[in-house]
Amino acid sequence: MKSELTITDGRLQITRLFEAPRDVVFGCWKQAEKMQQWSGCKDATHCEIEMDFRVGGSFTQKMHMTHGGDFSFTGKYEEIVEPERIVYNADLGFATTRVVVEFFEQGSQTKMVLTQEGFPNEFFCKTVSQGTMEGLDKLEQLLVAQAV
Repeated sequence: MKSELTITDGRLQITRLFEAPRDVVFGCWKQAEKMQQWSGCKDATHCEIEMDFRVGGSFTQKMHMTHGGDFSFTGKYEEIVEPERIVYNADLGFATTRVVVEFFEQGSQTKMVLTQEGFPNEFFCKTVSQGTMEGLDKLEQLLVAQAV
């Protein structure tokens, strides 16, 4: 399943079904080594992540882009309920957004719902949603490779 996207009033929501157990999908969000393998848009040639995965902990993500240097952002974790939910603020430079990632067990699959709000306009919302969906495509490829 490809991502389902909804954009309304500076808020995006992406729903995706992964062919992997919930704890495995959640695990790809809590370890920098795993996130570096999938996070970032398709034009990101390399992704560096430093993270302190705990409530009150912070993270920094830097992506090296094919056609345009680097893009980085930082954030702080507000809530972590393993393996159900991650809530964090992301300072994207042009805006600080609130991100809620929820993981729902559906048999041997996992439904992930990512909600991000606080975008100043629809352009930034669409730009971030595209990059996020491309990253989720890479996450799906990683999960398939792990299952083999």
